[in-house]
Amino acid sequence: MRRILATTIALAILATAQASWARPAKGFHTGPYLVLEGGALHADFDTDQVTGQNQGNDWEPTVGFVFGWNIFDAFSTELQGMYTTDKNGGRRIHIASANIYAKLFLITDTLTDFPTFRILPFAKAGMGFRATILPSTPAASNPDDKVTRIGLGPSVGGGLAFLWKKYFYFGIDVQGDLYIYDDIDQTVAGVPNTRVYDGGFQPSFTGMAFVGVHY
Repeated sequence: MRRILATTIALAILATAQASWARPAKGFHTGPYLVLEGGALHADFDTDQVTGQNQGNDWEPTVGFVFGWNIFDAFSTELQGMYTTDKNGGRRIHIASANIYAKLFLITDTLTDFPTFRILPFAKAGMGFRATILPSTPAASNPDDKVTRIGLGPSVGGGLAFLWKKYFYFGIDVQGDLYIYDDIDQTVAGVPNTRVYDGGFQPSFTGMAFVGVHY
């Protein structure tokens, strides 16, 4: 991830190295924005405690969106939604997440003094919610049923946003969600309240690229 960040910064600087200086006017970065995201989500919190088998993969491809509003050039609030699914050998899993953030942008002359291009590092903090739909353990009384795990907790992240020709918005975003999950128990082989999926503190990390518009 460090290599990706370094490469992105270098390419952005090279692309604008020949531009003349033109400091942006106050308010250049205010207003709403909408972007689509794609990347990878860390999901290694789904081990069946009865069989010892992991569901899906530790890293899953994911897609999502972000709708936000820059109240000031250097501050925005935003809502993020993400979704991923895995066939999981015919026992499909689903993961849906929703996050709300306050986001701060670092705005400096060095990174924004170009006629049509702005480089905007950012940090964000907020709360995250995740619902994960997992298969029942095979020995459960209803093995074809699904179970739903709910996670809730703080979320932090950061990245780089690029604004080109006023409206075109793209960049990279890395975040960590510090979830607390509930336990999942089922009746297994006639024994009620058998632990199938452990709860507790289970952090998750996500790396995304995004592209969209900023009005």
